[in-house]
Amino acid sequence: MFRLVFLIGFMLLIWMPMVQMVTGFPRQPALEENRKLAPVPVLKSWSEIGQYAGDAVKWFNDHYGFRDFLIRSKTQLDYSVFGMSTRVHVGSDGWLFYRSVVDDQQPKVELNLRTEADAVIEGTRQLALALEARGIKLIMMITPMKDVYYSEHLPSIAKQLPKPRQVDLLQDRLRSMKEITFIDSATILKEIASKRNVFHKTDFHWNDPAAFEVTRTLVNEIGKLEGKTNPVWTHKLEIEEKPLSGGEAMFMPIFFPPTENALFVKPNWVQPPYNYVDHKPPFEWIYEAKEPTGSELQPIVVFGDSFFDGMLRSGIWVYFKKIYRARTNEINLKEVVSNLPPDTRYLLVEFIEVDSGVYAGLAAEREAK
Repeated sequence: MFRLVFLIGFMLLIWMPMVQMVTGFPRQPALEENRKLAPVPVLKSWSEIGQYAGDAVKWFNDHYGFRDFLIRSKTQLDYSVFGMSTRVHVGSDGWLFYRSVVDDQQPKVELNLRTEADAVIEGTRQLALALEARGIKLIMMITPMKDVYYSEHLPSIAKQLPKPRQVDLLQDRLRSMKEITFIDSATILKEIASKRNVFHKTDFHWNDPAAFEVTRTLVNEIGKLEGKTNPVWTHKLEIEEKPLSGGEAMFMPIFFPPTENALFVKPNWVQPPYNYVDHKPPFEWIYEAKEPTGSELQPIVVFGDSFFDGMLRSGIWVYFKKIYRARTNEINLKEVVSNLPPDTRYLLVEFIEVDSGVYAGLAAEREAK
């Protein structure tokens, strides 16, 4: 009897992964991998049998039975027992940091700016002058990463950046440029960070109350450009706490992602009627006040990343006559500038400090003019 039970158990152990791979049963939650899994290989001709075999191996590696379960099991063990992850730096007091950002992207940007900073500055100046000739003001904003403010929570194995950082030196130069309006998010966040968290512990992004403070500064600075003597931004910041298990927590991946009591903005403003056009290339969407009162700021084009989402949740909508939104990961700066609508009065270039593509786009403006 024991032999029969053992034999049945052994056969199940061998065949269950195959059954799961073919049928998808039992179902497993998909991993957050930030990539497309290998597709089913197709043999087009016998002359391509070598390519087919390689594609088949890639497909199997991405789809073998119980793959996601086994990966989660291994990662959960690493996190729970050893306090580490191959994808995320597990810091102290619940702070998480993408390894790719800290160990790869930040050092890469620092290295590039050692030789490209002059080109970025000159390209920015040339772009600003070209826009000014069209009646458009260039507004720049570079968002720091959270390890800039919470480096004490990084594990000892994380790469340390030299001081002063090249990004900081670049921002010093941008602050002094007369041709642009520079929104100094780094200084704003530094001041707030002494009072409360400005980033999520388990997510890559700044929290919404931090975005609120920067957005308020942006709106009021544009108000000054339009000759308004009083601050344009009128609604007050109200903060509420909600449980969150952010993108870095979900990216590890584990069965029981860590959570935090995260800070959010409590909506307390009145949203006036508006028109919304989705997917209007080159823009992701276009927002327009349906019944403008004449007090709204003039139309703005935002060339930004996911950090701008926190600015949207802070209520930036209610202060502009029109907002055109383009994403940095879907279109390049040259395409945006070439397709600025006739009613554009401001171009906001908002990007995180590790976005090499935007730096390159700005530097290219030097050669384009």
